[in-house]
Amino acid sequence: MVHVGEPYIITRRTFVVRTPTEVIARRLEVDDFYADVDLGPAAETQGVERVASVHFAPDWPGDALPGFGDWLERRRAGGRDAWVATVVERETLEAVGQVGCTGLPDGGGTVEVRYATNVGQRDRGIATEAGGAFVAWLLARPDVNSVVAECLVTNAASVRVLEKTGFTLLEEREDEGGRLLRWEKRS
Repeated sequence: MVHVGEPYIITRRTFVVRTPTEVIARRLEVDDFYADVDLGPAAETQGVERVASVHFAPDWPGDALPGFGDWLERRRAGGRDAWVATVVERETLEAVGQVGCTGLPDGGGTVEVRYATNVGQRDRGIATEAGGAFVAWLLARPDVNSVVAECLVTNAASVRVLEKTGFTLLEEREDEGGRLLRWEKRS
């Protein structure tokens, strides 16, 4: 079951919510902290307070951390930023991953998505569940016609996530980081 409301998504095991500016700033200062996060109006229908104390462990947000400084500057400047969300496990209220877009949709309605789970949370289906719900949310938007994603050929876990969430392989190409697969899912 997936409950969706902009920008809140609830899946069987997760809340997918816009990453608060305060959380971005706090993560740049400390590795392990708790923060009050708005889980959305539907959270209360799931037996959870709308605003809950969420644990952000040291391995959150993984590879996305180097971009947090620039992201914080854009947010504080009031500019439009890409849709990026924190994945919160419902049972533990722990931030277990990130899912988001590299930018806003282009003129043709295409947006690129990226996702990651904390190292200690991998191989549990969280990326498939939360990432799939996030992509469904994107494709339900009137300004999005297509969602694309890329992963390394050698990243079997990401390949499985993209296959399970209904993406179609478009191409394989060489990149400075290695051989990349480019995937697409259309509305």
